[in-house]
Amino acid sequence: MKKEFKKIGTHDGKFHADEVMATAMLNQIFITDLIRTRDKKILNKLDIVYDVNGGELDHHGIDKVLREDGIPYSSCGLVWSKYGKDIIKFRDGSLSEEEINDIFNFIDRSLIEGIDALDNGVWIDKSEIPLMNVSSILSGFNPVWYEKDSENENFNEAVGVAASILNNKINFKISVLKAKEKVIKAYETREIPQAVILDTYCPYIEALKEVDKDEKILFVIFKTKTNYIIQTVRGKDGEDRKKLPKAWLGKRDEELAKVTGVSDAIFCHTGRFIAVAGSLEGIKQLAQITIDEPYEHESIISKIIRSVRKLFVRK
Repeated sequence: MKKEFKKIGTHDGKFHADEVMATAMLNQIFITDLIRTRDKKILNKLDIVYDVNGGELDHHGIDKVLREDGIPYSSCGLVWSKYGKDIIKFRDGSLSEEEINDIFNFIDRSLIEGIDALDNGVWIDKSEIPLMNVSSILSGFNPVWYEKDSENENFNEAVGVAASILNNKINFKISVLKAKEKVIKAYETREIPQAVILDTYCPYIEALKEVDKDEKILFVIFKTKTNYIIQTVRGKDGEDRKKLPKAWLGKRDEELAKVTGVSDAIFCHTGRFIAVAGSLEGIKQLAQITIDEPYEHESIISKIIRSVRKLFVRK
């Protein structure tokens, strides 16, 4: 696809995340000449105007456009609604309409809506610990009061950061969709009923949730450049379905190899959700040891039932 040339415009003065991200979006599919002004005579001559001057891409009117959940659109959301699917198509022409819609909705929900909400005065961060967000990061590029006039330069710098954020989000979701077939195949051909083994890391959570409806999978194993990793899988409650053994907690190398009996065991995280071994056979041994371990807080009756079941399976 070839980019068209467009003269675009938004307001000058202090900038916010909504028009910064909107500019980054338009740059994805157009060769742009940006003018920042509030002069209506100039704005009226431009191809695309947003966050100023009224019109379909300005959200400052009384009658705001609302999402189904009641969050008002800002210029960011309005631009994404109009051009978002074109941006995605421009990135990867092989995507199906269903995949484009999936990516569009994911970006809208995970990135755009938060910017829209904060720009419209809807406070969504209720954490007791102050967290930086996309809006605060982008608006933080405004020049401080004692700096020389660097407004446009700072705005362009913020647009570059916004573009990176947007691109990373889109790329991640595309990678999730492209990993789906690999994850499903690994699930269907697994040799350990409680573990999925991948030949390399890929984003597996979404696809695994889709196929593992009964939550049978406890671990995912994958290869890195030099080692193999086992990682716990979380259930619907957000907790690990089964943690790695307490005896492994924080241990490394010889100490971990001694306690596990696995000669190439390398490391177990203190959170007991990741362990590392030097070979596929080693990591599979760590998986099987964990699977055979009793569940924590498991009742005596449950232990007996599980042991009896294992006997029948072996026979």
